[in-house]
Amino acid sequence: MDALSALGVVQATLAASGFVERASALVAAIAALPTSALQAVACFRLDDSGRSLLPVASWGAALQQLPQIGMDDLQHPATYCLVQGRACMVSDALASVDGNLAGLAGLMKRSAALLAFPLRDRQRQRALGVLLLAGSADELRRVQASLEWPALLGVVQRLLGQASRQGCAPTRSVRASAPVLAESAARCVEDGLIGTSVVARRLRAEVLAAAESRLSVLITGETGTGKDHAAWLIHRSSPRSEKAFVPLNCAAVAPELIAAELFGAAKGAYTGADRARQGLVAAADGGTLFLDEIGDMPLPLQATLLRLLNERRYRPLGEVEEKHSDFRLICATHQPLAEMVHDGRFREDLYFRIRQLTLALPPLRERRIDIPLLAAHAIACHNREHHTAVTGLSADASAALLKHPFPGNIRELLTLMQVACERARNAELIELGMLHGLLADPPGDAMPPAHDTTDHLPLNRACEAFERRVIVQRLRHFDGSRTRTANSLGIARRTLIYKCKRFGLEESP
Repeated sequence: MDALSALGVVQATLAASGFVERASALVAAIAALPTSALQAVACFRLDDSGRSLLPVASWGAALQQLPQIGMDDLQHPATYCLVQGRACMVSDALASVDGNLAGLAGLMKRSAALLAFPLRDRQRQRALGVLLLAGSADELRRVQASLEWPALLGVVQRLLGQASRQGCAPTRSVRASAPVLAESAARCVEDGLIGTSVVARRLRAEVLAAAESRLSVLITGETGTGKDHAAWLIHRSSPRSEKAFVPLNCAAVAPELIAAELFGAAKGAYTGADRARQGLVAAADGGTLFLDEIGDMPLPLQATLLRLLNERRYRPLGEVEEKHSDFRLICATHQPLAEMVHDGRFREDLYFRIRQLTLALPPLRERRIDIPLLAAHAIACHNREHHTAVTGLSADASAALLKHPFPGNIRELLTLMQVACERARNAELIELGMLHGLLADPPGDAMPPAHDTTDHLPLNRACEAFERRVIVQRLRHFDGSRTRTANSLGIARRTLIYKCKRFGLEESP
């Protein structure tokens, strides 16, 4: 496309009035370009609620067959490009590993690719919609590399923004109805919890029920089952979704600092407090406070948390006046809290207060049927973020995944797929050889040999000594890599870093 052709597109768009009319003129003008080899063009507009992209103009595909795209579906190419603020291209070959493309089948032809451009009102700094082009991958790459396209899109966005401002009120003034919100929540959970197994379907229903409730939720499950993701989905699908989701991993923060993290502190409240800081409880006002690894919260602080939950009032460190915060609490743990209550390591009254609703996440070995879909989702995410074109797993590689025990659960699977995609590079399929070394059982499953006896130590110190030896052994095995060590242990990297500091393992052993 040369400058004269771009000018023709601008003139055709300018001649129309109203957003839909200008979008239709834009689509028709692009399709009529003499050098264009596009197979289809479509324009989607962000609706007044800001929750959906609606098709308003198309060429080469029936408008009524194009889907409505929910903005909650952050993995969809159209939504992704609008949120990220940059163009996004996917190929038709990736449709088999990216279920989000299924609704665009009417727009994408055989052996085609799809290029999505975000449309924004620069003057009002708000999203308008998305322009989608379908054609060969080579043609779309030429479009993306063209010097005229950025200039053309800049002018077109101003014209569409002007029409949008003249034709309707800002999207913030319109509130979605209850049925629309319920449908959006269901779609968010459906897209966020992948799987077709009975276990996955039951889990989606339980997450949606928890999102509709106001009660505190306790999420339990083995490390790596996605407890933090489930908490985020509950928040994202709840009436509090427009407010903040504020997480804190209690195992990743030194016990003496958790109170300051939660409640904030006045200037000079403790050594190093050179300025006042807002706590996470204040940040979660109106939204959701997520306390991960709640079992690691110190006992003295548990009493303070219980009072906060009962009265919704707290006092920042170093201040006199109390403050109020209206938040919903979600907690998660992989530890047996009931046993900890029995042993006196967790307050019984707090235990019953945080488990008004419970959500037990199953280990991946109990939903093996979902492994291929989860792997395909990981591949699609990698393709989108790194502009690769991995199309899936070979039969041998898929069979190997289904046999693997996955002690690290979903987190282990996702990490494994990231490494495999990097190894695949320009290959279309991930072959079995690319999984070499990734499916081996982690070292140290058996009791590591004790170089110093722990027979004389109290139970808590003996456990700490054992834990330290396991971490040292894993760090040595993975050449000091904190990320690979954490994945093999089935814990978060930040948790491993905290434990290394606690055990004096600042440097790789």
